[in-house]
Amino acid sequence: MNKQIRISAIDANIILRYLLDDNEELSARARSIMNDVESGKLHVACDPVNLAEVVWVLKSFYKIPNDKICASLESIIKAEGFILLDKDRYLLALQLFAGSAAQFGDACACAAALQGCSGRLLSFDRKLSKVNGIQRAEK
Repeated sequence: MNKQIRISAIDANIILRYLLDDNEELSARARSIMNDVESGKLHVACDPVNLAEVVWVLKSFYKIPNDKICASLESIIKAEGFILLDKDRYLLALQLFAGSAAQFGDACACAAALQGCSGRLLSFDRKLSKVNGIQRAEK
């Protein structure tokens, strides 16, 4: 008998409470949700905008270094029940964000260039030329 999988969209605040463990009640509930996601008992769909929101909040408000943000989010994204369109692209973006791309949006653009455009990227941001594999051009 085929068991249909129910999927729920997940908001940034669940991921943030899980990672930050800063609210006794909500963090415990988020931990329960994420444990079920990791085991595959629960499937959640994360919109890339929500992922970007998590990164932005962790970096700008909580001042967490890029490499720590990457390490924290990689395990969540790789979880069995975590659904993210272009998951490999965002995992690459996180690696770039932890390395040579200071901003997550730039890291996402570089990941898209590396995976779908042979590394070609149109950008006025000269720092992105330092990202391994990127061939930045302005026209």
